[in-house]
Amino acid sequence: MDMFEKATKVAKEMGDTVINSAKSIGGNLYNTTKEQSEMASLNVQKSLIEKRMTEYYAEIGKRYVEYMENCEGGEVFQVNDILEKMQPDLKKLSEVKEQIAEKEFAIKEGNEQKARRRAQETFDKEKETLDKALNMEILSEEEYEEKLALAKNKLEHYDLLRKVDMQLSMGIITKSEYDEKVKNILN
Repeated sequence: MDMFEKATKVAKEMGDTVINSAKSIGGNLYNTTKEQSEMASLNVQKSLIEKRMTEYYAEIGKRYVEYMENCEGGEVFQVNDILEKMQPDLKKLSEVKEQIAEKEFAIKEGNEQKARRRAQETFDKEKETLDKALNMEILSEEEYEEKLALAKNKLEHYDLLRKVDMQLSMGIITKSEYDEKVKNILN
């Protein structure tokens, strides 16, 4: 196979990779938008229920003030009717809070899976590039093995590297500490 055929083959494979990436991004955007709208809907429900609860609490407070003003010792403070009205909303609020917690967990889990998939895809692309470079005799066998080992190491230590990235982004560690930690993890 001459150099032109190799270059044509590489260009075609790169084009296929770009097309597959675009399809993947489209699917991810749809899922993210759907999850965000479901979460927003749950938060709106929660806010509406909490607003009604605030009105109930205000009514209880108003009755208590009236009770204290008119208290002559014989009357009993009554709010059972309000408490009965509150029960369905309290139950619904509890359910909505549980759904929100489940949705947050599902979103977090989904994001984690996407990140892991991206890490695997990154490794696969690096390996594919290294394989092509080896086949085209751009890399020696030794260079290939060295670079492949580094890529495998990144994938195997994905969780640790992600935590170090978070530490840097949160300002917990400096850039030099980050570089040192990454170097230690990968070696």
